[in-house]
Amino acid sequence: MNQLLNTIKNIFIVLILLNIAPSLIVGIKDQYFSFLSPQTKVAMISINNIIDSSEPYTKDLRTYFQDHEVKALLLKIESPGGTPGSCQAIFHEIQYLKKKYPKPIIVLTENMCASGAYYIACACDSIIASPACIIGSIGARFTTFFDTKKLLQQYNIEPCSITSGKYKGAMNPFETPTTDQKEMLQVVSNNTYEQFAHDVAIARKLSFAQKEIWADGKIFTGQQAQKIGLIDQLGSHSIALEKIYTVAPIEGEIQWVTTNNDKWLGWADMIKKMTHGGIESALTKLSYSSFITKFCY
Repeated sequence: MNQLLNTIKNIFIVLILLNIAPSLIVGIKDQYFSFLSPQTKVAMISINNIIDSSEPYTKDLRTYFQDHEVKALLLKIESPGGTPGSCQAIFHEIQYLKKKYPKPIIVLTENMCASGAYYIACACDSIIASPACIIGSIGARFTTFFDTKKLLQQYNIEPCSITSGKYKGAMNPFETPTTDQKEMLQVVSNNTYEQFAHDVAIARKLSFAQKEIWADGKIFTGQQAQKIGLIDQLGSHSIALEKIYTVAPIEGEIQWVTTNNDKWLGWADMIKKMTHGGIESALTKLSYSSFITKFCY
C-alpha cells in the first residue's frame, strides 16, 4: 500500500514538473541570454507642457551627457513653449554639452513642438515629427493684458500705484500704457524674437534674411515643416530608433534610461498643495505662471 502511494506521489510530482518546466526553462534562457547579449544605454528625456524652468531638464541633460555608458539621448517633446530665458538656457546647455561630451541627441515629437519648445529642439542633431504635428511658432509675444482703468472709474475705484521710472508701470492693468511704454515693450519683444530666429537660422542652416518664410510666428504641420527645413524626418518612435542605431555606437539591444522628475506644476498639483498647507508655495507658483502668460515664446 505504501509503495502504491509513493508511486502515485512520484507520478504527481512528475506531472507538476512537466507542467512548469517549459516556463521555467524559458525564464532561465531569457535571463541567461539577457546577461550574455550586449546592451547599450540610451537616455530618454521628456519635455511636456509649459516650460517655465530650465533646471530640471538641464540637470538630466548633464547627467546623461557625462555618463560614458549612455551613448545617445532621445528628447521627447510635447510642448507649446514657455518662458524665453528658460527655453534659451536649455538650448545653449544642449549646445555646450554636445561640444564637451560629444554624443547624438535626437528629438521626437508627435503632437506639438512649438515656440520655445522648438527653440530647444533646434539645438539637437535631428528632429523627427509626425506629419500632423504642430511645428514652429517662431516668435515672441506679450499677450493681452487688460486696461481696467475705465472699468474702475465706473465704480468710483481709484487705484494707487507708486513707481520710480516712467517705464516701470508699463504692464500695470490699472493704468493705460503710454506711447513710450508700448514702444519699449515692442522693442523688447522684437529683440527676443530676433535672438530666437537668429539661433534657429544657424542651427537649422536657414536664411535669416528670409525668416518671414519660416518664422514670423507661423505654425506648420510636420509635413510642411520638413519641406522648408524646420525638421529632418517624418515618422514615429520606430524611425527615431532607426536614427539612433545609425548615428550612435549601439551594440545589441537598447537599454532605456529615464528619470521621473516632476517638471511642471499643474493646476491639480497647485490645488493639492493648497489643501495640504502649502498655500504660500502654490500661490507663488501661480503668480509666476501669470507672468508667463504675459511674456513667452
